[in-house]
Amino acid sequence: MLVRLSWKNIWRNKVRSGVILGAIAIGLFAGTYLVAFMTGWVVDSAVTEIGNHHAHFQIHNKSFMANNDINAVFSKEDMEKTLKNCDFSDQLNISYRLSINGLLASASNVSGISLKAVNASDEKLVSNIWKNIPDTLGEFLPDNVRMPVVISQKTAEKLKVRLKSKIVFSFTDCNGDMQSLAFRVCGIFKTINPMVDEGKVFVRYEDICDITNLPPNSIHEAAITVKDLETCAILLPKLTNLFPDLDVKDWRTLSPMLAVSLDYMKYVVFIYIGIFLFALSFGIINTMLMAVLERTRELGMLGAIGMTKGRIFKMIMLETIFLTLLGSFTGIILAALVLIPSMQSGIDLTLLIGDSFDHFGFGTTVYPILNFDILLKIVILVIVASILSAIYPARKALKLKSLEAIRQ
Repeated sequence: MLVRLSWKNIWRNKVRSGVILGAIAIGLFAGTYLVAFMTGWVVDSAVTEIGNHHAHFQIHNKSFMANNDINAVFSKEDMEKTLKNCDFSDQLNISYRLSINGLLASASNVSGISLKAVNASDEKLVSNIWKNIPDTLGEFLPDNVRMPVVISQKTAEKLKVRLKSKIVFSFTDCNGDMQSLAFRVCGIFKTINPMVDEGKVFVRYEDICDITNLPPNSIHEAAITVKDLETCAILLPKLTNLFPDLDVKDWRTLSPMLAVSLDYMKYVVFIYIGIFLFALSFGIINTMLMAVLERTRELGMLGAIGMTKGRIFKMIMLETIFLTLLGSFTGIILAALVLIPSMQSGIDLTLLIGDSFDHFGFGTTVYPILNFDILLKIVILVIVASILSAIYPARKALKLKSLEAIRQ
């Protein structure tokens, strides 16, 4: 009975209730849309960055990361034997790489670069660089080209070279002797983060391994990808235990800023929706306080005929909670209806921002994310806000004295 009475009381003044319901719905619509948009933007940028530049894991010799020492290698065969005996090897995509610092020279300029010597088919499983080569700018290390090299657009512009141009890579081998190799540009790539692209070069492993004078099957780096970020978190301790003599790093360690951005998104729901609800709570409190003051005689009569203060308090609380929840769920449903189509097709921001965010690793197409976890956090915040907003009007109703209220 108390629930039915509270629900009917909301609609006694339809205009006032409609205004506050509309305000709540618009506020939650905007908040939910903004949260889904920002979450999608950050998560998609993080996944793209991992796919283009880091992979989920990188394994090195423990002394390699200090100064990229060309002699800090480990055996590909030993690693494959170890992985063959583990129960999660089928979850891993692996690319074995040589990583060599040196100079890349053209007829016009010289640039310091980090060369990755890879197997093309394996590299395509862990990196999306090959997907960022336009059809008009070649392909990723084709078998029918002698001494191919894939460079970034930034490097191509710096060296003033184009497709099929010849460039020379010079480096110091494991014996300390200078070596040089001529390569031909077979592909030019550009990702959403050209600052990271610059200085990254890919060649075939077999084209350079002999001239390094390193032992056969030596590698500097094993890049590993798995199904998703959740699987990555599960496998990190397993890989660390499996290779105690090697340096196993996940994407969080390789890119701390990326990890901070994703961790921040765990709290962005509370921050954004909290701001909207904080502002709306003043309107809710004001509306319910007006409703209490307008019904002074009625509340006094209810007290006089035997309704306890506790039940009056519950009635006002229920009215506020119903009002807040109804407006909030309306806003959330509207946001979901608008977001669902764009979650598949994406939102193109090219006309608004152009390529101004490229240097920060953010793309121009955003795929909003609205999942159960986000909706649950929003609902929890709405319930908390409605309860807090109801306390003051309900306490005001308790202070009314029945006889004095009836006389008014």
